Amino acid sequence: MILKNSPDLWINQFPFPGETDHKYSRGLVVINSGPVFKTGAARLAGRAAMRVGAGAVKLVCDKESAGILEPQISVELISIIENKNEFQYLLRDKKISSVLVGPGNTVSNETKARTLLALAFIDHVVIDADAITSFENAPDELFIDTYEHTILTPHEGEFKRLFGEEINNIDDKVVRTLEGAKRAGSIVLLKGSDTVIAHPSGRVVINSSKAPYLATAGSGDVLAGIISSLVGHNKMEAFEAACAGSWIHSQLGELLGPGLIADDLVDNIPLIVKNLAKIKT
Repeated sequence: MILKNSPDLWINQFPFPGETDHKYSRGLVVINSGPVFKTGAARLAGRAAMRVGAGAVKLVCDKESAGILEPQISVELISIIENKNEFQYLLRDKKISSVLVGPGNTVSNETKARTLLALAFIDHVVIDADAITSFENAPDELFIDTYEHTILTPHEGEFKRLFGEEINNIDDKVVRTLEGAKRAGSIVLLKGSDTVIAHPSGRVVINSSKAPYLATAGSGDVLAGIISSLVGHNKMEAFEAACAGSWIHSQLGELLGPGLIADDLVDNIPLIVKNLAKIKT
């Protein structure tokens, strides 16, 4: 069954904070940052995760990148990690609720290694951007370790690079996304004006957006950050988190319209969440 995305599908799971919550019960999101010249993506994703409700965000980067990030952030934490072994040690922290890999990470073996480590140690992993493309020549290395609650968030180009010719030759976007989800054994959110969210079990939700101005640098990083925050709460299932994140993102685009940049999306997330709280009550 194909459903149209709306709050009715997931509002009862939305992780509004309760009176007994503390920052770690609201989720600790770890975001793997890129090198010194590509730190903006992780910064945007981190701020988005905080704005939508994460209790804490930890940006993982090398020492040089930390020097760039530190003056630009206010509430996010930074962990200086120079290699995959140090990343593995960090992932042993039981407080971590979700991990986001990919935004600005570069296409590399190191990105592949960190993605696989995240999947090995953390239940909820969102795989975006460079972390997807890093598996272009070896998709089975990724698919053998993904789960039905893993979320892949490709745009059309990344989808084509990850999935084989047989799937990419399918004209129907819904069918193509669903076949990709079955192939990966995980949730696939294929971005676009008609974003399709597919679960390997066959569930499909379409998020139609009248927000062409979302086609701007950093917009996808914001979406990935939102989803990473939502999926990190015990209250929300991964598929519903992907649907909710897509809906919030498109609502932001429609609200802001012409002239928006990615930072504007982040700053206005509380308005959308506040409106959701009114729906819930």
